[in-house]
Amino acid sequence: MFKLPSGEYAAYLRKSRVDLEAEARGEEDTYKRHMQILLELTKRHGITLSKIYKEKPATSGERISERPQMIQLLEDVENEMWTGILVVEVERLARGDTMDQGIVAQAFKYSDTLIVTPMRIYDPQNPDDEEYFEFGLFMSRREFKTTTRRLQGGRADAVKDGRYAGSKPPYGYDRKKLPGKGYTLVPNPDQAPIIKMIFDMYVREGKGTGLIARRLNELAVPTARNSIWTLQTINGMIRNPVYMGKIAWNRRPTKRRRKDGILQLSRPRADRKDWLLYQGRHEAIVDEKTWEKAQEILESKDITPAPTGIITNPLAGLIRCDICGRSMVRRPYHNRPAAIMCATSLCKNVSSELDLVEDRLLEGLRIWLKDYKAQWMEKKPRETAPKEDMLEAKLNILKSAEKLLTELINQKDNLHDLLERKIYSIDEYMERSQILSSRIQEAKMAVKTSKMEYEIEEKRENAKVEIIPNVEYVLDVYRKTNDPKKQNELLKTVLEYATYRKEVGGRWNPDAIQQFTLKLYPKLPN
Repeated sequence: MFKLPSGEYAAYLRKSRVDLEAEARGEEDTYKRHMQILLELTKRHGITLSKIYKEKPATSGERISERPQMIQLLEDVENEMWTGILVVEVERLARGDTMDQGIVAQAFKYSDTLIVTPMRIYDPQNPDDEEYFEFGLFMSRREFKTTTRRLQGGRADAVKDGRYAGSKPPYGYDRKKLPGKGYTLVPNPDQAPIIKMIFDMYVREGKGTGLIARRLNELAVPTARNSIWTLQTINGMIRNPVYMGKIAWNRRPTKRRRKDGILQLSRPRADRKDWLLYQGRHEAIVDEKTWEKAQEILESKDITPAPTGIITNPLAGLIRCDICGRSMVRRPYHNRPAAIMCATSLCKNVSSELDLVEDRLLEGLRIWLKDYKAQWMEKKPRETAPKEDMLEAKLNILKSAEKLLTELINQKDNLHDLLERKIYSIDEYMERSQILSSRIQEAKMAVKTSKMEYEIEEKRENAKVEIIPNVEYVLDVYRKTNDPKKQNELLKTVLEYATYRKEVGGRWNPDAIQQFTLKLYPKLPN
């Protein structure tokens, strides 16, 4: 028997689809069973485990890019952290395409890391073991593709038969088991009327999806996930033919592409002419005429989005709503300039033309740079002492805030003891608890603010010589290009983000157009 060398060993655990199905039938937890196998393996070889990489149960087995623990494992293997990795079978390491399998094989080979399974120990430097390992991965991939084809074929057959093939029902329906094989849908008594109301508001009342989302939020209508209604959610519902009693196939086909060696998946909406529609076995919530009318309205208002990866907004990812904190987005229009707006339906932040916000941001950078240069020149002759004094002062403030927070937490921990000793009555206990909770939140905020100010001060002092020419360069070249992507990249080199607030509406009010506040947070490089 091959004797394992002394060193550091780790284990990798991942559940397959078969494991999950077995557990659903009441069988033993896979991870518990596999750990018992691997622990017996460590005992047999006289080694110990230093770490266990365990994927979440729902993690896909097809792509490395979707397995965070596998990504970390490969990084650690490449850094030669481990003498060997224990796994119940090599197929757990990679069932993806040949490129993913090659990444796994090369990582173990070039780091000289062993793969230890109950059946065999694979030494990547041994040609026979290498060939056997690669053959095992090949057979695993072949089995995976066969299983996938079988499952997809079964889903397609279910759709043609009018059965519902999804694992979760759409809002408005519950899933119901059919006699024999498959599932259908039945209207949910609480949610189905909401679907009718959405289509009625959209088709008969002429309300837009944003207004519908706002109205549902105002009425506190619960969503399927207890979040808030958004215009994207309403759009998706209006487009779904399930509500007129149809079952669709190929509405959002999966597109695969590789970028930087990583397989990426997307599910763009397909044209209606490419859908495969079948009569469902379920009851429709809206009639077909109403649904078709809704599609006509959607198509008349629809603006084709930019292709994935194409940036059309130079401020993308930089502007945050000052009211709700969400990222602001670009809103294109057919007959007027694009705007920047908050996509949260209940947020009262008023949109503005994107060009106006962009101009204000650049002007704000110029003003900030002028003030920053003035401060720098004022302090420049006294470089050393002010820097040390300011940093020490910030550090002392941070330490005081942390000390106060610790004291308050200890006081709250002692409250229950004081109640049990009857020093506090229940009313006194509740009153004191609420006061301390409030003070603890304030203290936490003070610690967070103090820490941020200390770090910013430290960066500011270390980066003064760098940041001035960086901002000057951005302001100089920004208008020399019309490419939003390049402009966005330039801004992100000098800005962390900016907050936007506008409370006065009225597109036709010339005084209100410019009435918005933009607060900049410049980036201080490390």
